[in-house]
This record gives sequence, structure tokens and C-alpha cells, in this order.
Amino acid sequence: MIVCSCRAVSDRTLRDLAARGLPASEVLRLSGAGSGCGCCAEAVAGAIAAAVPCRDTPCADCPRATARAA
Repeated sequence: MIVCSCRAVSDRTLRDLAARGLPASEVLRLSGAGSGCGCCAEAVAGAIAAAVPCRDTPCADCPRATARAA
């Protein structure tokens, strides 16, 4: 499913990049997701968060940490 229509980025692309162990910021940089109009930011963060395994101490840019703080 396309989550970023400006850059035609699918949730699968985001999951594949995250599965490499890349931090969320690098997944965003490589995919370009969320860098257009920004309307997809929540969906993009959710797709990345679903793919990144949680650690005891989350990364500074972890979408799950952001969601927990909200």
C-alpha cells in the first residue's frame, strides 16, 4: 500500500529498509517518504514503527518513543 503519494513510497519499502536495522531517520532519507507535502507523516511513522523492533532504550528518532510520549 502506498503511504506517501508524493514520493510513491509503499509501506513495504519502509518495512524493508527498517528491517536492515536502519534508524527511522535513515529510512526517511533513503525512501524520501514524508518529504513532500507531509500529509503522510503519521502513516509513515506508523509503518516504520511497526517494522522496527523495540529496544530497552529506544533511538532518539524512534516513532514508538514519540507515540508513547504523546
